[in-house]
Amino acid sequence: MTFFRDVILGGVALKGLKRSNPPTVIAPPGYQVVGMKHKGFGSSWEITYAKESQPNAKLNFTISKGIRGRTEGSENWSFNWN
Repeated sequence: MTFFRDVILGGVALKGLKRSNPPTVIAPPGYQVVGMKHKGFGSSWEITYAKESQPNAKLNFTISKGIRGRTEGSENWSFNWN
């Protein structure tokens, strides 16, 4: 029973460590980042954003460690991982 408890506590500690190191998101002009949410046990983050002209229409996408940028139409997003 102790082994399973150690595995569960190790998983919780790993998730806490991953959550403490979020990426820096640089949004293109005209967009604003509304929220970020850690997903799973890996280094995946869900980024929620909105256009400044439509603040009630929230959109999202998921990034994982190693992704440095994203192009959406003519808009470029940048991600810095510490």
